[in-house]
This record gives sequence, structure tokens and C-alpha cells, in this order.
Amino acid sequence: MTKLQLRIAAAAGISLVVLIAAAYSGRNGLIVDPRNVALLINQYTGKVDTHVRHAGWNAQPPFSGNEIVEIPTYLRTYTMVKDSREGAHQGDDSVTVQTLSSNTLNVDCSITYHINFDPMHEDKIITLYQKYRSEFNDFDDFEEHQLRPAFRQAIVDAFGLNNTDAAMTGAGKRAAAAYALNQLNSRFNPDSIVIDDVRIRTIYPDQATVQTLISRLQAQQDLRLAQLNMELQSINNQKAILKAQADAQAAKIRAASLTPRLVAYRHLKDWNIVVVPSGSIVNISSDVSQ
Repeated sequence: MTKLQLRIAAAAGISLVVLIAAAYSGRNGLIVDPRNVALLINQYTGKVDTHVRHAGWNAQPPFSGNEIVEIPTYLRTYTMVKDSREGAHQGDDSVTVQTLSSNTLNVDCSITYHINFDPMHEDKIITLYQKYRSEFNDFDDFEEHQLRPAFRQAIVDAFGLNNTDAAMTGAGKRAAAAYALNQLNSRFNPDSIVIDDVRIRTIYPDQATVQTLISRLQAQQDLRLAQLNMELQSINNQKAILKAQADAQAAKIRAASLTPRLVAYRHLKDWNIVVVPSGSIVNISSDVSQ
């Protein structure tokens, strides 16, 4: 074989390797991530193969037009927070909500979810792909354009059901999380998307709300203090009434103990009695006091 032929053969071999590598790389990938399942899509016809691919080798012949679209089935957490160092977006990505009290709050939250793949009903995950096909080829796009708006709206709706005082308590946060969880599952469960957890992490009131809360708290404290003072006065009044009743009862008891004999004794004890021998005459001056 001549040098020219060798060069041609080598070039052809390299081209074949490149074509095969291209066919087995990227979206025509040979290996499906163990955390995912995959759908086989034909680029020419748009047809979705009814057989769902699983983790491992899934080679496709070159020029077949087939591509493998991976769908994550593991737990994913989408975070929206004020702190720019974490979360799906840079900067303040907390959710702005309004309560029944018309106060504005910013809420840090995280939502955990997964795509539910049922081997007995593979058609459901195919239906999911077909419904969101334009965005589902890149799962980050799907998460950004389909899940994120729904997540944020669920948080807004949840906080709109309660007043500010209640919303900022632990019980209020749990109630809002439970409402959002139920609302999201009602919306996405038919698409085989399961919301596993909604966490309300931190609530930030705006300055006007802070002042309102401070004033409301002061008013509540003043009212409570006034109530305590009234209760104390009532107790003092009751004590005075009980003392008067006790004194009256004691006087009644003393009055009941004054028998006729005791009265006579107490009357006679005020007289001076003089002993006179029998047969003696006693002259009592007329100026003796009666």
C-alpha cells in the first residue's frame, strides 16, 4: 500500500472515529446517568420512542437522527433567598408577598421535588416530555420557565391568607409551607412531578411593616398592662370587701355573747358597794352623783 493510500486510510479511520465519538457524545450520549432515565427522540421525525432508557450504555447508530434526552428522577431542591451567595439566582431572589394586613414581606424558601418515574406506566413520563417539549430538552430551562413561576406564586398565595402577626410566627410559617405544598402537588402531580417539601426559611418585613409591628406590639403590651392593673384593683377591692365582712361577722358574734347576767354584772361593777354593820345608820349626802 502506497503512502498516499495509507494517508487516505488513516484519514478515513480518524473521520470514522470522530463520527462515532460524535454519535456517542453529548445528547446522543452513550451513557445515561444512574440518577436519571432517558427518552430516545428522533430529530428527523420528532417521534418519541415508547421504550424508556435507563442508566448505562445506550448506544445509537451514527446518522440515525436519534438523540437521548435525560430526565432527572432524583430529589432536586430549588432555593429562592435574599442572600446572593446561594440559591438559583444571583442577588436578592427572595419571594415578595403581601399579607392580609397589606404588609409587604420578603420570604426565603426552598422547595424539594422529583420527577416520579413509574416503570409500570412509562407512558406518563413520555407524556410529561411531550407536554413541555420546547423546554424539556434542557432541564434547567424547564425548571426556570415552568417550575420557578409556580413555586413563587404558591408562596405568594400562601402568605396572602393570613395577617402579618400570624404569618411571622412559627405556626404561620408552617401553615404557609403546608398550603404551598398542597397547591403545588395539586398542580404538578398529574404531570408526574412530586413536591416533597416546602420550607419557609426566613421572613424579612419591610421598614414600614417593622414600624407597624412595633406599634402594634406596644399597644398590646399597654393593653395587657391595663388589664393587669384592673385585675390587681379588683383583687384589692375584693380583699377590702372580705375584711369588712369579717369585721361585721366578728361584731355580730360579740353582740350575741352579751347575756342578761353579763350585762347586769357589767352594770353593777361600776357601783361602789360599802359594808355597814347591822343596826348602823348611814347618812348619804344629797350631792352624791347618781
